[in-house]
Amino acid sequence: MHFGKTLTLACLSTGAMSFKVRAFTGADCSGDAKEVNIYDNTCRGSGLPKTLSFRVLSYGAHRQRAGFYSDGSCNALGREWVDYWADGGSNVFKKGDCVNLGFGAYSMGSRSA
Repeated sequence: MHFGKTLTLACLSTGAMSFKVRAFTGADCSGDAKEVNIYDNTCRGSGLPKTLSFRVLSYGAHRQRAGFYSDGSCNALGREWVDYWADGGSNVFKKGDCVNLGFGAYSMGSRSA
């Protein structure tokens, strides 16, 4: 019985990992803001504002990369994109810090590295 509860908890907790940011329409975390959850190994290209900066609210799972893309489909072959370690291992992607992208991101994604 104990093993079943542990297994259920492990399955539920691994499937719900995500990084979370507050996306801003202006530089230096100014302008309109929206909290955005990006689940591990997914892309989000709808319902996002044009993001010029963001504040990190929480980290993703171990070895996850957080990507920000100028197109709407997390395409790294698009015009502009940048990614960071989303698991707390980046010197830029740190909880509470404001990060300026230097371009307008229309999609965000998370991938295993």
